[in-house]
Amino acid sequence: MIGAVIVAVAMLAQVVVVNRLPLPWDAAPDLVLLVVVAWGIVRGAVPGALIGFCVGMVADVVPPAAHAVGQYALVYAVAGYLAGRVTANREPGSPVAAAILCGVAGPVLGAAAGALLGDPRITVAAMVAELPPAMVYNLLAAPPVVLGAMRLLGERSGRAVRRVPAYRRPA
Repeated sequence: MIGAVIVAVAMLAQVVVVNRLPLPWDAAPDLVLLVVVAWGIVRGAVPGALIGFCVGMVADVVPPAAHAVGQYALVYAVAGYLAGRVTANREPGSPVAAAILCGVAGPVLGAAAGALLGDPRITVAAMVAELPPAMVYNLLAAPPVVLGAMRLLGERSGRAVRRVPAYRRPA
């Protein structure tokens, strides 16, 4: 239940506040992408991909939707899956690596999906001008958004690392 509230708040904040901020370079951080990344980190690769797809389908129809339906669903599903896979082994720095990877890969995946779907706004000049600022804004917004969403989502006991007794470990 709290996950649905977090996603809804992120989506509303994205549409109502963040997209209207007069930020330099005409770009903005993607809060919804970062919440999906947090979901993938906390819950795992498959739940991250599933929530990414569902949230992406909603984001595809929420105004201002000037792209093909399914574009954000693909991007968010891949980002949720990547975040879950990067953090699957529970290394100490893996949530940071997942946030950085998905924060940088999200805009690139969005542009690639738009180009594959025939969006006429996706040109090399547009990608060179718009992708770096979008990546920078995602990286700047990632620490508070991802860590805050991770804290609110909590950790499930089913995803904990399984401990193997010392007498069962291979020598």
